[in-house]
Amino acid sequence: MEVKKVRKKIVIILLLLFLALSVTQCSTRKQIIKEDDEVVLRRRVHEYWSYNIKGEWDKSYLYESPDFKEKVNLVAYVNQNSRFPMKWEGCDILEVWTSGEEGFVTLNTKYRYIIPQTDKAAFEKTVKEKWIKIKKDNQWYRVSPVL
Repeated sequence: MEVKKVRKKIVIILLLLFLALSVTQCSTRKQIIKEDDEVVLRRRVHEYWSYNIKGEWDKSYLYESPDFKEKVNLVAYVNQNSRFPMKWEGCDILEVWTSGEEGFVTLNTKYRYIIPQTDKAAFEKTVKEKWIKIKKDNQWYRVSPVL
């Protein structure tokens, strides 16, 4: 009778072990998906221009290149942009492509001058921007056309 109890316990333990192993083999594993550079760049460009449209200059400054930030500090950037007599109203990303650590973007921007003579007229302009990918943090940054 003692042998039957031991066998029964061994069978139960083996069944539980088999069940545990089969469950762990079927569990979903997190997949690490590396996003395409163009997808990441498109998102960064969208975020940058969304902050410009909202007038959140302190946030759009974070997307400017390190070279730009060395020459223009945050306070100067915010002051310059908030005093500019123009308001960004929209931005459509037309094209994004990358080549190594460089990215290129074509945008259609919409803006309005904040002066009495033209405040009712909205303007559009197609703009080409260059962005660079910094290896240090693996992020894309806008290259200022004025530097």
